[in-house]
Amino acid sequence: MAYFTRTVSDEVRQKAELSRKEAEEFIERELKCPVCGYIVGVAYSDSKGHLKIKCQKCKTISVINFAYFYRRKYKQRYKKSIKGF
Repeated sequence: MAYFTRTVSDEVRQKAELSRKEAEEFIERELKCPVCGYIVGVAYSDSKGHLKIKCQKCKTISVINFAYFYRRKYKQRYKKSIKGF
């Protein structure tokens, strides 16, 4: 049986490599299903907007607004400053 292999152009490979290098400086966070808590993906610290996801565990289709599911940096700084006393 012959397998179909897709060839990727050098331009696309360069763009993919550039994207990977840019993402190294961002903070990753897990996206969890709002129904069962199963990890459905990963978002970077520069992600904004909405994302439609389907949970592989409970099969629920949900729309996630990143504004509601991000970690606030000022709370982390506040906790660190309290521990220093």
